[in-house]
Amino acid sequence: MLNQETIQALPKVELHCHLDGSIQMATLEKLAKKENLPLAELKKAVAPKKCHDLKEYLASFDVVLPLLQSAENLQLAAYDLVEQAVRDNICYLEIRFAPLLHQKKGLAVPQIIQAVLTGIQAAQKEHEIHVNLLISAMRHHEEAANLELINSIKQLQADAVVGFDFAGDEQQVGNENIKNCTDSALAAGLKLTLHSGECGCPHNVVEAIHLGATRIGHGVAIKDSPDAMVQCKKNQTLLELCPTSNIQTNAISDWSEYPLRFFLKEGINCCINTDNRTVSQTNLVNEYSLLVKHCQLSFAEMKQLNLNAIEGSFAEEKVKQAVIEKIMTSYHN
Repeated sequence: MLNQETIQALPKVELHCHLDGSIQMATLEKLAKKENLPLAELKKAVAPKKCHDLKEYLASFDVVLPLLQSAENLQLAAYDLVEQAVRDNICYLEIRFAPLLHQKKGLAVPQIIQAVLTGIQAAQKEHEIHVNLLISAMRHHEEAANLELINSIKQLQADAVVGFDFAGDEQQVGNENIKNCTDSALAAGLKLTLHSGECGCPHNVVEAIHLGATRIGHGVAIKDSPDAMVQCKKNQTLLELCPTSNIQTNAISDWSEYPLRFFLKEGINCCINTDNRTVSQTNLVNEYSLLVKHCQLSFAEMKQLNLNAIEGSFAEEKVKQAVIEKIMTSYHN
């Protein structure tokens, strides 16, 4: 039987975690004091338990971003997030963030990425965890700026930068508008995961697969589209499910509608993630605990979800094999 203690003890893999939405409140307070920003504002960093829509949820980031405009603060934030992952007993983590949102005080993209990598490396020296970085472009940014972002990543040649993502409002800017950027990212040797199917748009998931995405951020909308489900199965596309966030943003109305059991039955490849730990007031242990309660998740299914995650991760092969071995050893009945 999966209880919280067992879930806590088991090694886990997380692939969908946003840096700016996952900084502990204590660290945010420290940064706010440093930047002379009112502490009272920080309560807005936590989204309502039930938002009207994704837009209301995303408003929480407006409070956090002013605190992440210096290399030192970005480094602290990255270190903080890795430490939280260690407490969840995560052995492999992919952090994603959008460098173009951190230029308000004049930092260049390479400086921004390097600051986050430095924070990650400092935490990795102290803890047994492997962390890689995904770079997110924003749908509302100009194509030229996103292409320049990809060019900066290419020039930086950082081994830990392994993937590219598009985040933001998919209803305003659909996947048919981002092909030049995704082509450029793939040509630069980056693997592709795209936020899609979070806003009742299963066609965006199909389009993302056509663009070359091997993973889909959220993707829950495919539950209503047999065609999208066929495409995901055929391509073994990995859905990065974020249960608390999906219900909070109204991507799924409530737990009784959450499609995990349906996806497992239909052979859809998926894994479990937090999305935004602080904005959604969650962690990975909590996400699995909720799935046990609401979706009757079993021990064997938790094992499979974590194997799905590491196999679909953008880690190099030897890292994948080490994590697979760890999971196989730890998850024995």
